[in-house]
Amino acid sequence: MNWIGVDIQAGLTRALYRPFNPSGLWPAVGIFIGLFILNQIILVPAFGVGIVMLTSGMIADESGWLRALLLAILPASLVTAWIGLILARQRGADARDVLALRLPDFGVVGWILVVGGFFFVINMVFLLIAMVFGLDLQSSGMVEQGTMQFGHDPLFFLIAGGLVIGAPLAEEIIFRGQIFGALAQTPLGLSGAALVTSALWAGIHWPTQPLYVVGLLFLMGLVLCWLLVRFGSLWVTIACHAAWNSLAVLALYSAAPQ
Repeated sequence: MNWIGVDIQAGLTRALYRPFNPSGLWPAVGIFIGLFILNQIILVPAFGVGIVMLTSGMIADESGWLRALLLAILPASLVTAWIGLILARQRGADARDVLALRLPDFGVVGWILVVGGFFFVINMVFLLIAMVFGLDLQSSGMVEQGTMQFGHDPLFFLIAGGLVIGAPLAEEIIFRGQIFGALAQTPLGLSGAALVTSALWAGIHWPTQPLYVVGLLFLMGLVLCWLLVRFGSLWVTIACHAAWNSLAVLALYSAAPQ
């Protein structure tokens, strides 16, 4: 068994990411906007309505609608990711090249080091910033409150699946997939692409999160972009994003009211 793969050392010595987007900047921007609208404005509400119709048949209150939207994250995200893969094949391109979906050779220990290192660094940075500026990291946004509220719901596993699998997969394809590669091929370069995509990714959390949390997510986005550039694979950012969400879901589940 290969415990530590060659891409671990290679990624620490040089950037393995090679931006590739034959469709060009503006088509990539159009795809990015289209995927975002499809996911957030069309699919999540549509699946939410469908879930309401299949369960209670009506929206009894705000809590019932929030539950439906949380349950809708998984199917909406999977459909978005699937369409993102299709749209990445413009001009006969291989979606794996456009979206950097090459599976890196990390080995078992390598994956543990990368994902564990990401989690450790982000936690330390967040805690340091919270101490310096007196921020309350225990306060949570609407999604976190809903996850905790429905912690003992019979369909909680679908809510957890949406946050742990669906959201990381769709968000990484949308924000650090095709549009990142397209921006990196402009004068913005890799650094500019990281700043723009991280700001956009953090910004979508603004309606449901305190402003300072959006700022912290911007920093997390920069770290995810760094991992993408160093190791040349979107699977790395998907795995780190999923691991972060997994631990958050576990914490919220443990705090769910009995």
